[in-house]
Amino acid sequence: MATQREAETDAEKLAAQDAYDEFLERAMSDPIKFIKHDARAHDDEALYRMANRHGMEFYGWYWLLVELLTGRKHHYYDISDEAGWRRLSRDMSCICDISIDECRSFIAELYGAELINREQYDELHRVTITRILVDAKTYAEAVAIKQLSAWKTNRKRLGH
Repeated sequence: MATQREAETDAEKLAAQDAYDEFLERAMSDPIKFIKHDARAHDDEALYRMANRHGMEFYGWYWLLVELLTGRKHHYYDISDEAGWRRLSRDMSCICDISIDECRSFIAELYGAELINREQYDELHRVTITRILVDAKTYAEAVAIKQLSAWKTNRKRLGH
């Protein structure tokens, strides 16, 4: 039979886990403030092939899309309707104009090169990049750990 202190410890662990899960879920949907950018990203085989085939504009569009996705809540563009395609095209036009047709073609090229998350695209009609989802999780975990530490400090201070 567990002692009262062991039961309290188990309850504290459960409360802390619940708090962490809540912090993580909230942080996963928030825009990312930073991403890892590999100094050798230009050596990525798929990016290399696409840049060779379509020029540096393609490479620039790819990194612009990465930046746009990191700044979006939930890190994707919903392209299930024409308004979604217009939104993506408009946002990508922040540096130079890209028509909706050019945007569709660009995304199709990314899809073919497996540079966007195919599961999200096929099943949910979303444009996202797998590396962004990984970076978002890493970022969210760091944020959640920091918030959990503050949460624990507050509970101790308040005598919980």
